[in-house]
Amino acid sequence: MKKTAVVGLLVLGGLLSGCGGNGQSGDGGQEQAGCVGGYEGWWNFTAVSGDNADLPEETVTVDTNTGKTIDAFNRSLNDAGKATDVSDVGYQPVPDESWPADSVVVIDTATGKVIETIAVEPGTQVCQ
Repeated sequence: MKKTAVVGLLVLGGLLSGCGGNGQSGDGGQEQAGCVGGYEGWWNFTAVSGDNADLPEETVTVDTNTGKTIDAFNRSLNDAGKATDVSDVGYQPVPDESWPADSVVVIDTATGKVIETIAVEPGTQVCQ
């Protein structure tokens, strides 16, 4: 429940601001104005203790309506002070019909498992 509340607040913040991420799309171009992106949650935080053993090393975020990877996170790059671009990650997700529409899914690239599903208000543009 705690994870869902944190993610919900972060997504709400992105919706209210009308933007997300670092102003760059996953392909290195500029994000579209008014789109939602830059999802953050338990999967890409750093534990205060420094023990990240139970956290994924790398994740991708996929728009379930298009099947496109819209965001990526790599812990090693992050720890080195570098942002992860979608092109930095070799994982290619395979769209799954069980993914809910109007959502994004966060996938652990080591296992291929969906570790978080985040609903997106229908009609909201997801940053590509």
